[in-house]
Amino acid sequence: MKFCIASEAIFDTMLTITKSIKIRKPKEEVYRLIKDMEDFSNFMRDIKSLKVIKKLNANQMITEWKIEIAGTLLKWREEDCFDNDNFRINFNMLEGNYKEYHGYWLLQNSMPGSKLTIEANFDWGLPLLEKFIGNVLENRARGTLSAMLRAIKSKAESKI
Repeated sequence: MKFCIASEAIFDTMLTITKSIKIRKPKEEVYRLIKDMEDFSNFMRDIKSLKVIKKLNANQMITEWKIEIAGTLLKWREEDCFDNDNFRINFNMLEGNYKEYHGYWLLQNSMPGSKLTIEANFDWGLPLLEKFIGNVLENRARGTLSAMLRAIKSKAESKI
């Protein structure tokens, strides 16, 4: 696979969105929760389906995502790489509805629990339309990422 380390280079055409949330649970517990990606559709409203297609090794897999945003079904396959020592999951779209999509999840200590950050880099692949609908796409993406973080926080904090 071509992508296991998150790229630090951001291209001019890419939109980068970074969102964080504090969770009153230890990072180890939250990390276990987000590593179980197939469970996301059980507690995240926009995710209609998320399946592990292939486990490449103990720390790398291919997943297939189907999410609904504003009535539109989006699908993609991504490579997910788990850096367990640093509580980080890098992801990279292999095929799907966007030209390019990659980023990471990161957990850090933050009293009294942890801080979960997601950074997602998008290239919609619609250069002519982006000047007209780019803000709409960006707002939808920001809203979806925020909803994912809130759902993970709710699920983590509801566990006894």
